[in-house]
Amino acid sequence: MKFRTAIRIMSFVILGGLILPIAFSCKERTSKAPELTNKSIQQDIKEYAYPVHSVFDITNMLIQIDASYVIGITNNPLNVEKYFSDQSKAYNLGIYTADLAYATTYNEKAEVQNYFNASEKLITDLSLASALSSDLPEQIEENIDNKEKLVEIITKVTQDAYSYLNNQGRAELAYLILAGSVIEGLYLTCHLSESTYQNPEIVKTILYQKEPLQKLQALMESGNIELTQPVLNDIKKINAIFAEAEEPASLTIQQVDQLTGLLSQIREKNNQ
Repeated sequence: MKFRTAIRIMSFVILGGLILPIAFSCKERTSKAPELTNKSIQQDIKEYAYPVHSVFDITNMLIQIDASYVIGITNNPLNVEKYFSDQSKAYNLGIYTADLAYATTYNEKAEVQNYFNASEKLITDLSLASALSSDLPEQIEENIDNKEKLVEIITKVTQDAYSYLNNQGRAELAYLILAGSVIEGLYLTCHLSESTYQNPEIVKTILYQKEPLQKLQALMESGNIELTQPVLNDIKKINAIFAEAEEPASLTIQQVDQLTGLLSQIREKNNQ
């Protein structure tokens, strides 16, 4: 993979942050999206705080607990051809960026390319590429060996994008992309091992994702539920399992199994 291609891919990984909360209109889209400039984006970044952690927090936690990269647990990039509605494209854009972050964290270059291609298609379909800063590839290239600076750049992009897109009145579909990323992060964590419950560090990583899902449910319930109802229902089911825990910082083996099974059903339903 040539270096410039790698930089381009990293730009879309950063869009994974952009993507976590990205959105498009809760109204019907016009045939041509408005042109976005860096100046107009900066003018619109005002009041919306980024609501949940980055998917990189999860993938980095998996590295820290020495979890191996598991081939085959991510969403097949060929499934990208199955998604037709704006809602489905938004939700799966979130899923693919979580998968892209997972592959990138583990330096799985072939997988990075596959998930970049799938994400790029959905980004193009949804006319979202113009939301990226024009000099983002240069920023990444200049700091490619500086992980702290890359995290800083990614964080700023995700926060600015979330604020900008909410100011554009596109919150509900932003939540769908965010939901796809959060649910996929939890799916990956629960499917790392056939004996997930036996690894207390994996269980901690699962529990780390409880609060973001609660926040996401509250956000989606405050908006246009009609646009987010199927995904919101799935989030409610996940949160109901978390709510059954007798202690906030613990899960039983049955609850871990319930989560794993439910997430598998959600994945299967999404790709029918």
